[in-house]
Amino acid sequence: MSWGGPSRAVVDLDAYTHNLEVARRFAESRADIIAVIKADAYGHGAVPVARAAVRAGVSMLGVATVQEGMELREAGLDMPVLVMVTPPPGDLPLAVANDLTLALSDVATAERLGDLARDAGRVASIHCKVDTGMGRQGFSPGDAPDALQQIARITHVDIEGVSTHFPAAEAPDDPGTLAQIKTFRQVLKQLERRGVPFGFAHAANSAALINYTDSLFDAVRPGLITYGVWPMDRPPARGLLRRVLRWETMVVQLRDLPAGATVSYGRTYTAPAPVRTAVLPVGYADGYRHALSNNADVLIRGHRCPVLGRVCMDQTVVDVTHLHDVRCGDTATLIGSDGDQTVTVEELARRAGTIPYDILTGIGKRVVRAYTGGAAV
Repeated sequence: MSWGGPSRAVVDLDAYTHNLEVARRFAESRADIIAVIKADAYGHGAVPVARAAVRAGVSMLGVATVQEGMELREAGLDMPVLVMVTPPPGDLPLAVANDLTLALSDVATAERLGDLARDAGRVASIHCKVDTGMGRQGFSPGDAPDALQQIARITHVDIEGVSTHFPAAEAPDDPGTLAQIKTFRQVLKQLERRGVPFGFAHAANSAALINYTDSLFDAVRPGLITYGVWPMDRPPARGLLRRVLRWETMVVQLRDLPAGATVSYGRTYTAPAPVRTAVLPVGYADGYRHALSNNADVLIRGHRCPVLGRVCMDQTVVDVTHLHDVRCGDTATLIGSDGDQTVTVEELARRAGTIPYDILTGIGKRVVRAYTGGAAV
């Protein structure tokens, strides 16, 4: 069996499309979908996921950088693409040339963009970010009306959207999130009173989409939920979401170690009795976190096999003493199900002391992506 690399991430595009439809239901079909596919579609592969999103009828794709947007253009995707992080000045010409919509938070950048668009004979669409409480990029609510009124006068620039973002929408009835929604509505009303033209407003990420119906506005930006990961600690209704990514490798060596033998760097594991181990050709350079050392399970032949010792850059050792029929070449599941056992992204994040986003986006380039479902089959 050859995957073209030591491990592979199998991405189910039908599951992704299903989750997009779940997001659409939460949006009550009244808000357009901006499918967030930044960071290589959260590690799933930007171009195949983007094509699935387009087939599912989303209105726009959301990325983080101009380069991510250019990747989509080079793949032949010509639908609207929103670059959600204000790019450095040197990337503005590329954004104009590739017809990318930029999220902007200052007047000077908008003026520079207008000059570039005029020289290219184009109109540059932008979305203006209002910082209602995230503390990152954005116009302050007090400055936003004046700033956007000034931007509206710049030729060759069109304010297509106005947006904000929530830092704690995972908590239902969070006073800060409720205050942010109120503040954003007030800014929008001021823009309307002043006659500042803009196309639509958007605020909701995955968590807000579920917890705050007042945050839906004209469009929503689902990310994590579309990859089958629930954004809150409380679990969703059974079967609501479908897992999109399965990460697997294979056993490349079996060893029988005596009692007292140590495993991996630092000798952090000492065998209390004779132990049979399996060596897996995957490590922290692939995104399998060092923090999972002595602190995770992989699935082999439907059984949980604990990680022994430190995760290395390129290899991980697991305990298979309890498996009598394990062989070299057997599949080892790092994320996903085998039999009645499942290792979720959330489990790995909890064990590694991080968040699911971090686990997914950290799956490295050495991990081959394979696709099932949709047009990938």
